Amino acid sequence: MFYPNLKFPHLKNRPYFYTNFVQTIDGKTAVSEPGYWPIGSKTDYKILLELREKADCLVHGGELARQFGEITLKNFKKPYFILTKHPKDFKNLNTHIITDFKNLIKELKDYKYVLVEGGPTLLGSFMEKRLIDEIFLTIAPKIIGSRPNSTKTLIEGILLPPDKFKLKLISVKKIKDELFLRYRVS
Repeated sequence: MFYPNLKFPHLKNRPYFYTNFVQTIDGKTAVSEPGYWPIGSKTDYKILLELREKADCLVHGGELARQFGEITLKNFKKPYFILTKHPKDFKNLNTHIITDFKNLIKELKDYKYVLVEGGPTLLGSFMEKRLIDEIFLTIAPKIIGSRPNSTKTLIEGILLPPDKFKLKLISVKKIKDELFLRYRVS
């Protein structure tokens, strides 16, 4: 296990929300062109699975769920939520489809630990509401560059104030040329 003693605080009023992303050195988390996925290594994927094991449930946004929803349902045996403005896109998936962020938060209120995997628009919504407590971030040794509408960063659709969050680095691990960072958000 990459994080053998991983524990999260228990919050009284709401779930503990954490997220896991991989990005390139130049900050790209997704590329819409074929041949760019996966961005991270097999180790990064193992960490994703390990972080899912710690979660009581998993949240994806619509775009990520379109790409990986069926695979996620096959491999993730806990509650799986999809936040989307297009619920008809997921009529074949037997899971929780939510169309409004406030309703999503209400649905999640009874869980202790919620893994928000994204994508970047969903993460932006959680960050804007100050709901992400921890960020696991893999830095892949790649530089991709950008073209209009071809790449995404950690957060999309919102510009957060520069002084809104204080991030505390909890751990740094290096395997080969990949970095694995863990931040607490306050």
